[in-house]
Formats: sequence, structure tokens, C-alpha cells
Amino acid sequence: MDFLEKRAVVNLVERKDHSLELVGFENEKRTYYPAMSMWLKLDHLQVAQQLVEPLDGDRQPILFTSLHGVAHLDGQELSIIGAPQQATRTLQVTFEARDVGTADRLGLRALEDELGNSMSDVALGTARLGFNPADDETGEPDQWWLACYIPPACLAVLANAISDGQLGAVELGLTMRHLYTSEGPTADPARQPRLFLRPNESDDTIEWPNIATGYVTHLRIDFATASLRGSATSGDQEGAAKVVAEAVNSLGPTLLNLRLTVRWIGILIAVLLFLEVLERLRI
Repeated sequence: MDFLEKRAVVNLVERKDHSLELVGFENEKRTYYPAMSMWLKLDHLQVAQQLVEPLDGDRQPILFTSLHGVAHLDGQELSIIGAPQQATRTLQVTFEARDVGTADRLGLRALEDELGNSMSDVALGTARLGFNPADDETGEPDQWWLACYIPPACLAVLANAISDGQLGAVELGLTMRHLYTSEGPTADPARQPRLFLRPNESDDTIEWPNIATGYVTHLRIDFATASLRGSATSGDQEGAAKVVAEAVNSLGPTLLNLRLTVRWIGILIAVLLFLEVLERLRI
């Protein structure tokens, strides 16, 4: 997308039902509807830590933990209204820690009421989604990004699983404002229509589209044992069988010791009962 295309201005009309109507150069019209949800699958998650200055100037710098990776749209593409050629299926995703409060829960309920969504999801975190155009001076390419803020305990679980090599699949569900689709609410969801960001709300230019803001409503984390998972994914069935065999063999000495222990306990109980009988006979 060259500079002139980036600065292109689109003619958008916002309707009462929160949909957008794009009016073309020849007065042709196309309607974009608020998207009910967005689903992604994550991979290549990595843990990053850095020292940051605390808010309280009297305290020492703190170690800040965040996660970075790639998010893949589940069968869809993401673009900008008026610039359909600027499409992607992947985003750079980051996770940071932030508590979920009452304002978040009420905000999600208000957003779902606005979208006409009766699911009544629970706010598991907040999210921001945006697009940064390429910078010719610095050589930075176009970048689609997603920033998620989840409770510290959840971030710690993810970070530990990544560090231990036990993180499997991660699925993420979002409900966002300023995210649109070209299909109406009655369309078949199996069609998985393209998603769109709204051009800049102040001047309708597409260079810096509106940032979509909303909530994390679904976060599924699958865990796997590193050794067994590694053998299975590499197709090494003999290696996996060897791991299982070693685990079973290691139980042999343990079971033998357990049988010996039970046997000695039985003999001890018999001796004690015999001594008790002798004692009663003496009485």
C-alpha cells in the first residue's frame, strides 16, 4: 500500500444499529456489521522479562514479565474497511498482567447488549487490536498487533508452562468494539467472513484505523508432558514405547519393597497378638 492509498478517505455512514455503510465513488453502497466475536489460535509464545521503573519513585525497579507470540485467525482474514487488499491471517500478540475488575465485567455486558449478543460471557481480561502501517524511514513493515491483559495468576500459569516446555495448544476468544464483518447477523457462521477494522473515526482515513478494544471472553490452555508429547509429535513410536516401558520397569523395585513391607507388618501383628494371648493366660 503506497502513501496515496494510505491517505485515501472513505465515506462512511454510521447507522443506528451500529453498522457502517460504505458509499463508493459511483454511489455504490456496502454494509459492514459489528462482529460478535473473534477466535484465534496462539503459538510460538515466549516469556520476556525486563526491569521497569515503578510508579512509586521511592521503590526499587521491578521485574516485569510479559509473553510474546503469534496469533492465527481461525479460518478468517482481517482487513481494513476501504482497503481489502491489506489483509492478514496472523497478528503479533502480547500478554501482560492486569486484574479484572467490576468495571470490566459491566463493560463487557454493555458491549454485548450493544451488539445484541445474548451469550452473557464473563470478562477474563481486556484486549486491544490495531494496525501500524509500514515506516519507510525505519524500514518497519506493516504490523498487525493484539495486546491482551489477563489476571496475574493466569499469566504466571502460562509463563511457567512455557518455561517447563509443557504448553500445548492455546485458544483465545475476544469480543471487540470497532471490529466489523461484511456478513449480517443472520449469515451462516460457518462461512467465516472476513473481519475489518474501522478507518480512523475522526477523518475516515485508512492509514491509521481505529484500534478495536474489548474483552477476553475465552482462554483455553492445553498442557502436555514434555517427554511423551515430544515423542508423539516427532512420530517416534519406539521412543514413546521406551519411555512407557522404563516407567513401568521403575515400578518393579517399588512394588517388591511394598510387598516385603506388608509381609513384615503382618508378621509383627501376629507376634503382638500372640504375646497378648500369653499375657491373658498368665492372668
